[in-house]
Amino acid sequence: MKLPDKFFLAPMAEVTTPALRKTVSSFSPDIVMYSEMLSAGAIAARSPHNEPLVKRHEFDRNFIYQIVGCDPSVMADSCAILSGTECLSVDVNMGCSAPDIMKRGQGARLLSDPARARTIIKSCRKSCGTLLSVKMRSGFEKNDPERLVDFARMLEDEGVDFIALHPRYAKLSFTRNADWGLVKLLKEKLRIPVIGNGDITGPSDAVKKIETSGCDGVMIGREAVKSPWIFRLCRAVMDGENFTLDVDARDVFIKTLEHTAEFLPDRLHKSRAHRFCFYFSKNVKFSHELFRLIRAAERIDTIIGIVQDYYGRNPAEAALRFETRDGSIIKK
Repeated sequence: MKLPDKFFLAPMAEVTTPALRKTVSSFSPDIVMYSEMLSAGAIAARSPHNEPLVKRHEFDRNFIYQIVGCDPSVMADSCAILSGTECLSVDVNMGCSAPDIMKRGQGARLLSDPARARTIIKSCRKSCGTLLSVKMRSGFEKNDPERLVDFARMLEDEGVDFIALHPRYAKLSFTRNADWGLVKLLKEKLRIPVIGNGDITGPSDAVKKIETSGCDGVMIGREAVKSPWIFRLCRAVMDGENFTLDVDARDVFIKTLEHTAEFLPDRLHKSRAHRFCFYFSKNVKFSHELFRLIRAAERIDTIIGIVQDYYGRNPAEAALRFETRDGSIIKK
């Protein structure tokens, strides 16, 4: 199969909100974007709590729902519900290394239980009316290339349409470097598309990882929250385009916060705004002090006031310019 794009916004719990997706799409409308990590149990139970997280918007074009769980029948039920929205794919999370997720036998813990993982995928494949994908780590307790290939081939044999690999084993969380040699290995061994994810620091790095690993695309998470325009620059670098992008960081910051208030209910404002601000505030010189003030704020309008005050005192930091020349990028 052919994927609709080479660039993917990674699913991140409490981060890949409709607000962030709208901001990313304003720069790159055609990339593939994921929902937040969603509880399969809550989806299957049609919990009203999940309604604003499940709702698709006009900017969710190539859109994937990611679900987490370990009960095959519940996972299958959630696949049936979500695939009825005509999304691009439903993605099974086998990569989350958060302790509370793994204690329940979910996320990356499934890598240590291939039989259960197989049963889940078999059940999901029967009920899923769209593409079915898996985002996974390269192992649970260690990297074992042979076991990784066997596990991925099992997923392929059970009907998974593509895999996104974060090449760190689960117990590393985000420490040490991601081993992109494992992305290359999986691409060489599988028939289905393989997406690489992990430690992408900028547009040139993203394109280089596609070239050196041979993968079908790259997935960017933390760096894309800090720099929602990164995919536009990736495209320019990949195409050898001479391109200049001017970004008003203050405007992006405030609009994303406003969209958070627009698309989500009050009960989710604080958690989602704080998570976005944690990453995006790294664009400014005094990021630690800015985020310290934001972290103490309870309401989005208060956070917007803090952001406005910061840029009012540091107006030059709002203007960002990026240039791509001959496949490389220059930040002005």
